[in-house]
Amino acid sequence: MFIHAHQTMLLPPARLAALILTAISVSTVLAAYSAPVPAGEIGPHLAAVPTLETSTLDITPPLSATPLVNPGMGLYLFGTLNAGDMPPDAWFSPILNIGYFRDDWSKLEPDAEGQYHFDEYFKPIFDLWVNHWGKRVAFRFMSQNMHSRQRYVTPKWVFDAGTPGVVHRGLYAPEQVDPVFWDDRYLAIQERFIAALGKYLDGRPGLEFIDIGCIGEWGEMHLARWTPDQLEQTGYTTAKYITAYRRVIDAFARAFPHTRVFLNVGDYDTINDYAAIHGMNFRQDGLNPSGPSANVGKRFYVPYSRRGVVCNYELFSSYNEMKEKGWGVKETFEKGLEDPISYLHINLMSYRELAHPPQEVKDAVLDAAGRIGFRFAMTHLQCNRDVHVGKDRPGRLLIASTWKNLGVAPCYDSYALRWTLVNSQGEVTTQDLQYPPLPTTRWWQGEEVPVRFVLRVPAGTAPGAYHLQVEMFKPEQPDPEIQLGMDGRNAAGRYDLCAVQVQPQMLGPAAVYSQGFETGTGGWTAAAGMNTALDVDAHSGKQSLLVSGTQPGGAWEYAAGPRLAVLAGSRYRLSAWLKVDRLDPPNQSPYLKLGVNDAAGKWITNFLTDKYDMTKTGTWQLLTGTVETPADAATGDITIEKGGLDLKVSGTMRLDDVQLDLLESP
Repeated sequence: MFIHAHQTMLLPPARLAALILTAISVSTVLAAYSAPVPAGEIGPHLAAVPTLETSTLDITPPLSATPLVNPGMGLYLFGTLNAGDMPPDAWFSPILNIGYFRDDWSKLEPDAEGQYHFDEYFKPIFDLWVNHWGKRVAFRFMSQNMHSRQRYVTPKWVFDAGTPGVVHRGLYAPEQVDPVFWDDRYLAIQERFIAALGKYLDGRPGLEFIDIGCIGEWGEMHLARWTPDQLEQTGYTTAKYITAYRRVIDAFARAFPHTRVFLNVGDYDTINDYAAIHGMNFRQDGLNPSGPSANVGKRFYVPYSRRGVVCNYELFSSYNEMKEKGWGVKETFEKGLEDPISYLHINLMSYRELAHPPQEVKDAVLDAAGRIGFRFAMTHLQCNRDVHVGKDRPGRLLIASTWKNLGVAPCYDSYALRWTLVNSQGEVTTQDLQYPPLPTTRWWQGEEVPVRFVLRVPAGTAPGAYHLQVEMFKPEQPDPEIQLGMDGRNAAGRYDLCAVQVQPQMLGPAAVYSQGFETGTGGWTAAAGMNTALDVDAHSGKQSLLVSGTQPGGAWEYAAGPRLAVLAGSRYRLSAWLKVDRLDPPNQSPYLKLGVNDAAGKWITNFLTDKYDMTKTGTWQLLTGTVETPADAATGDITIEKGGLDLKVSGTMRLDDVQLDLLESP
């Protein structure tokens, strides 16, 4: 089709509908993309681009209650080295994905400083849990542990080296010697141990997290068994205690830059905050039906979780102890799930007991597995039912999806979506990656997140039925993919959404706006300080638009054309001929811009042509640029740009043969 360059070209609806068979109706297809523009909000010069009514798929993808196993979250139980504890057909095997080992420091460095038993200790654990079972592991190494049967939880050589200690009675040992945690000699030795541990473990495949365990009873933020006299005799002050914690927090931050580290939080706002700003996360071992100890969930977990701090609970008591105390299992789990937790230690019973648990235990564990951490699901989908593809012209599938985090916690990593179209044989026809505009780390619990995308279907794609599929993953670590709370997951890890039809399209580009200024200014207006007029010096035809004067600042442009309706998710080519006779200063090369707005007239983004070559002033030059309208585009403004808001520029230029060609549309 040929359109004379001097005509003002606004095609009548019937004609454009015949030409643009691929255009999607703004009223019936994807209102989220390009809803009708309210009258009176766009000015008097709207150049309407009609669209063809066509059908739309409106889908509510089925959700799934299946527990998810994703990175950065999960249920865990104390570690075991008995291969028979995790039968593959056990009900808990798919969801219990972390083994948690909590042990005495003296197990790793018993004899002398620097003589580590790392291989002896860790190799059997990683071999069974990571290599054989395909699961993950976590650790805490303690300096004080009343449950230990050892006299020295902290190695004896630490005290022989001059670290002061105090004597306590253990639950299973008549006497235990514990270090003075705020002593400089103890902290220096502990820092060296943490550094060595990090060198051995940090970033190791299968390592999920490590706890800070070197201060307090069990490595938790309290001094159980310490008497007032012992505290006074060892020089305890709150400031010394906080300073000691800051030192070990710093040591863990240095030693484990690639591993999640948890601080067992307590009633110390200052320590907790210092840990958070240095990349540590929060763990608490006191969950009961009344909530966690020190109310850490509401005080710390809720506000800090949105600052990137991962939250972790452990049940206060075993199942038998809970029954003795009259604590309900369901009530305890529900209380914990009120808070934004990503991990839960279900330390209720042994593996053997867990194989055949009371029903209330099984129900509570399965429920927690389906709610803990983040749980992303697509809750709504709209897309065009038909995609029109030509031999030399690609088609476009406009996707308007709504997502929701159905879990109890935020997501702490940035994931991408991959949209795929497969043919009836399951072969990939086209596939494209999308980073959601709102990162997945901000998909807050319960909030709807709109995600719009345009999937380009290659030219020459054979007509027929195709299936749209989606998957979520981290491109830097493509395996494993993220499990979603939806049905329809296939063996490739993609979720099947709907079937669309590829239809043949024979026509090529169509000029949807053309202005040669042969009958007037065509609605083009000058910015402040500039003037527009018709001039006989034209690129072609009889007239061009003369733009001259002094732009005093306060505007981006020299002149602007009428506001145009544009199709969302489409590809255009913007072109114009420009002749600059004079410009002062001469280094501000002018160019054309299409500013794209949403349905309410709010600016979204700009698309630019190449710039006028100021070494060739006085010549007509063709300026061109490509436009990819966003998924929520509705209108566009064509302007001659000066390149700065506050620039004071004086000049004379001529504009002719402005054209906007539609190259690809849905």
